[in-house]
Amino acid sequence: MNTTLVTKSIRLSASESAELAQLSAATSVSESALMKKWIQEGIQTQKTNLAVQAYAQRKVDLRGGAAMAGLSYNRFVQAVQAQNIIILDEANFGPRLVQLGEMFADPILQSAALVLLETPDE
Repeated sequence: MNTTLVTKSIRLSASESAELAQLSAATSVSESALMKKWIQEGIQTQKTNLAVQAYAQRKVDLRGGAAMAGLSYNRFVQAVQAQNIIILDEANFGPRLVQLGEMFADPILQSAALVLLETPDE
């Protein structure tokens, strides 16, 4: 594997630099290795957040969100659930919701269920 490496630089305050040095010493990991690890984790977190947001806005389905985040399907589902977003992928959910609205004589639930049934799947 022939990977071209690119150098990026950042400016740290004296206190940030000292804190980085302390963490480096405490973990026996070089400062550059720590910073690279944190950048990689931050990039993954940002990709996941953007994919969860796209899923919540119905721009992608679960599989598309997983691909967008660079995660497995199951890990993406966990990320979505961790954001307290409910996944409604059961085929007969809409009709069951209509029945519940009728059973409880709840016009708001009934109208929400009808809107759900009228919304085309992605």
